[in-house]
Formats: sequence, C-alpha cells, structure tokens
Amino acid sequence: MFGLWRTYRGRRAAAAQILPLLDGSRRRLGSIPDSTWHDPYVVGFLAMLITMIATRAAGSLGSNDLAAVQSKAWGDITGMPGHLFGEEICFYDAAHDNRFTFGCRNAELFLHELDVAKYQSEQKLSAGAAVTPSEPDVTSALWSHYFDAYLGEPLPISRA
Repeated sequence: MFGLWRTYRGRRAAAAQILPLLDGSRRRLGSIPDSTWHDPYVVGFLAMLITMIATRAAGSLGSNDLAAVQSKAWGDITGMPGHLFGEEICFYDAAHDNRFTFGCRNAELFLHELDVAKYQSEQKLSAGAAVTPSEPDVTSALWSHYFDAYLGEPLPISRA
C-alpha cells in the first residue's frame, strides 16, 4: 500500500511541475505538434525530468514503481498512451540514440540550474540584497532554453 502512495505522489509531483511549463511553451510557440512526443530528445528529456521530480517527491522507487510513475505521468502530461512511452525509452536507450542521451543530460542540467538559481535567490534575500528576477521568470527562461529551443530544430550535438 505504501508503494502505491509513493508512486501516486511521484506521478502527481512530476505532472504538477511539468504541465505548467508545457503550457508556457504552447503559449510562446502557438502549439506543440503530436510528433514532438516521439522525438528522441523530448522522450529523453521528459523521461529524466519525470524520474528526477518523482524521486525527489517520493524517494527511491523500485524499477516497477518507477516505470508506472513514468508511464502514468507521461499520459497525464502529454495525453499520449503511457505504455508507448516505456517502449520508446527502452528503444532509444538500447539503440544508444545520441539525441535521447542528450535530452536526458539536459533534463539533469535544467534541474541543477533551477536548484542553483533558487539557492542564489534565497541567499540574496536572506542577505537583504536587491530583488532579482522572480523564480517563475528564471524557470521559464531555463525551460525555453532546454525544451522550446529543441522543438522542430536540429540538435546541436556531435554524432559519435
């Protein structure tokens, strides 16, 4: 029973953090085509982001619980069938797809940069420094850099 609660909490945390970011992308870009959800970069980026957010919220999850969180959060976030997401993750990972790997790395960088920006903002506020850009502004700028910039654009990575 406790495992079910943790997977639910992880899934809800991931969807709650990612959906507003995607809504911002839709406002900035007009729409996000359905084909986006099959792009290796986007699959890797969102898979890693879902995983990291869910484990922060729910703690360590076993592989079956993590797969359930990923597929259900993917469905909540994209409206696409979750089981296809798991298949695409396995396919791109097994194929050592560079775009998939790049998306995974960028999700880690995205969250790391958000953490750094939040920490710096907290330090400045506690020191009585002048007001800096708001957290939503920083989050939106980072999201645009790591997500919006890769929609419909060739990826600037080397093919090894």
